Amino acid sequence: MGNGKKEEESRSTRRRTKYVIIIGVIIGIAAIAGAVSLAASNSQSPSGGSGPNLTVAPGAASVEGLQVGQSAPDFTLTDSQKGSVSKTFFQGKPLLIFFTTTYCTPCQIGSQNLARYDDETGGSAFSVLIVFVDPRESDSQFVDWKSKYGRNDWYVAGGEDMAVQYKVRYLDTKYVFDKEGVIKWIDLKPLEYAKAKQVLEPLLA
Repeated sequence: MGNGKKEEESRSTRRRTKYVIIIGVIIGIAAIAGAVSLAASNSQSPSGGSGPNLTVAPGAASVEGLQVGQSAPDFTLTDSQKGSVSKTFFQGKPLLIFFTTTYCTPCQIGSQNLARYDDETGGSAFSVLIVFVDPRESDSQFVDWKSKYGRNDWYVAGGEDMAVQYKVRYLDTKYVFDKEGVIKWIDLKPLEYAKAKQVLEPLLA
C-alpha cells in the first residue's frame, strides 16, 4: 500500500516537472520571437509610431514604374538650410537621389559608402539629394542625419509626395541621373562603395 502511494506521488512529480519544462520552453520561444519582432520593428520605424508603408526591399524585389533611359520627372523640394531645389537646379552634374528614412540602418551604411566615394572625387563632382519619406520626421532630424551619415554639400528634404511621384515602393531606392536629367541607374539594394564608384564614375567625365 505504502509503495503504491509512493509510486503515484513519483508519477505526479514527474508530470509536474514535464509540464514546467514545456511551459518554460514555450515562454522562451515567445520571448525570442518578441525580441526578433522588436528588433525588426526598430529598424523600420521609430518608437511610438506605426512607421511609413515602406520597408527595405526583399531579395527578389525589382524596380517598377520609372525605367533607365527615361527623363526623370520634375520635382520641387525644400532643404531647410539650402532652400528650394528642383530637377533643373541639379542639371549640369550627375545626381544621385536616395529615398530613405533617418532610421533605415542599411540606408545609413550605404550613405557612408557614398560619402566615401564623394570624398575621393573632391566633394563636388556630383550632387546628392536625400529624400526622407516618413512624414513624422522633421527638418532637424534630416540635418542631424546628414551630419552623421552624409556630407555638408548634400541636400536633404522631406519628400513623401515625391516618393509617390517616382513610384518608390521600398526604402533604399536610389536613382542616378546624368547631367541632362536622364535616368541612368535605379537600385533597391544596400549601396556598396564599389557599386557607387561603378555607377557614378562613367558620368563624371
